[in-house]
Amino acid sequence: MNNNIKKLLINFVLPAAAIVILFRRYFLYGIIALILYILYGLYIGKASIYTIIGSIRYSKGNMEEAIKWLDKAYKSGRAKPTTITSYAYLLLKSGNIQEAEKILMEQMDKILSDDDKMNVKSNLALVLWKKGQLDEAINMLEEVFSKYKTTTIYGSLGYLLILKGDLNKALEFNLEAYEYNSSNAVIQDNLGQTYFLLGDYDKSQEIYEKLISTNPSFPEAYYNYGLLLKQKGETDKALEYMKKALNYKFSFLSTVSREEVEAVINKISG
Repeated sequence: MNNNIKKLLINFVLPAAAIVILFRRYFLYGIIALILYILYGLYIGKASIYTIIGSIRYSKGNMEEAIKWLDKAYKSGRAKPTTITSYAYLLLKSGNIQEAEKILMEQMDKILSDDDKMNVKSNLALVLWKKGQLDEAINMLEEVFSKYKTTTIYGSLGYLLILKGDLNKALEFNLEAYEYNSSNAVIQDNLGQTYFLLGDYDKSQEIYEKLISTNPSFPEAYYNYGLLLKQKGETDKALEYMKKALNYKFSFLSTVSREEVEAVINKISG
């Protein structure tokens, strides 16, 4: 019998049938059984409720609150693997690298679906990167990429290849990523940055103008575009976009810090 059908029978059909029978024969017992079933449903579903609240908080830009609610989901012992991995990602994004790594390693030891396992590994690769283990991070993402191609993987691996310094390999990969999803802001930023580092400023500007027109919500896009404009001698415009970068939130996973942006602004300003 299909597992989903089994779950439906065990969790809903059989309890509902039992409650109906109790109502018909012993009304009071039926009421008690219904209340107990509702309480049980709330208990087993509380991780989902916590996850929904956490997701809403994160969508509103409140990462601290999102972490708090996802922590509740995680500690309930009933959170789904995707929720736990998201929780670890937010911990990493907030700079809590040790706790994020611990949770992801716990997940690695569990029996997960292929998709969930690849999701865990792709986030663990980010932990390795932030620990200074760039080669290991790239190797892990390349392993994931060989089985599991997504926009997020293209974005993460594309940037790490830029950091590695093999710009020709980075260009080849980021062009493939752009073909896969030309509207994704991170992929556009990676490609624009690769062209910039290779000295192809016209192609870089073409990509960045497309990216900036979509009003990306992360500071790197404006900072990197500012660097390009500065290189082309458009210092006033470069300063404008550098300052705009400061309007967006920086995190532990940001590829540039607020201090770095401010330093370049001060240098341009003279």
